[in-house]
Amino acid sequence: MKKVKRDSGQIALMLVLIMTVIGTAAISLAGRTVVETRVQEVNVDSSQAMLAAESGLERALAPTPVLSGTVGTNATFNVTDQTTGTSYAIVGPFANGEIWEINLSGFSGQLNLYWDSAPTSGGARGVYVSGVHSTGILDNAYAPSGFGNGFTTPDTGSYSLGGRNFTYRRLAVPYTAGSTVMRVMMLGGDTILGFQAGTGTLTAQVRQLTSVGTVARGNESIKQGLGYYESVTDQVPGVFDFALYSGGDIVQNSL
Repeated sequence: MKKVKRDSGQIALMLVLIMTVIGTAAISLAGRTVVETRVQEVNVDSSQAMLAAESGLERALAPTPVLSGTVGTNATFNVTDQTTGTSYAIVGPFANGEIWEINLSGFSGQLNLYWDSAPTSGGARGVYVSGVHSTGILDNAYAPSGFGNGFTTPDTGSYSLGGRNFTYRRLAVPYTAGSTVMRVMMLGGDTILGFQAGTGTLTAQVRQLTSVGTVARGNESIKQGLGYYESVTDQVPGVFDFALYSGGDIVQNSL
């Protein structure tokens, strides 16, 4: 009889151990399932929030702008639309050959240019500047020594504008009095451009939109943001530059 009792006790102990292991595994699996489910929810909400932010930019740039609204059942967007750049502006990065237009309408002061390679790239950079007037175009080109022929050498060093340091600077860029636009073409690779009213006040230069998409789930929410900026001038698309400067036609070749 004693042996039977001892065997029964061992079996009960084994059952307790087995149930403990199974219970621990079940709790661990349940916890892992909850975490994985939440991760999937966050990923889905993040994607929806980004899509809502993109929708916000599209709605804000439409002919009839809408700055806030709902996308789907639990996603919203809110867009801030503002213009800046009356004293200075920093824009970019721009690829080689891309153009930014500075609005000179009503401006008669001193205009200073700053430029540099984008943070992820390097090397020397130049700019080709065209002051557009009703009677013609005044062209100037600036680049460091050794960049190429026909360039005026700018100041080279470390020049601060709006909390950012630039390698190149040209003060008092020439333009014809009464010019409405100054077109700046970037040369040499990815470039950050800064420009400043050394004297006088520029009109608004940059239209800047910031769109925030939000997805709510219970008491929590996920936010994603997108930024967009553009020149406030009626900037000519880059594809037309060949025709504008050469007087030729735009021809599409078939392969």
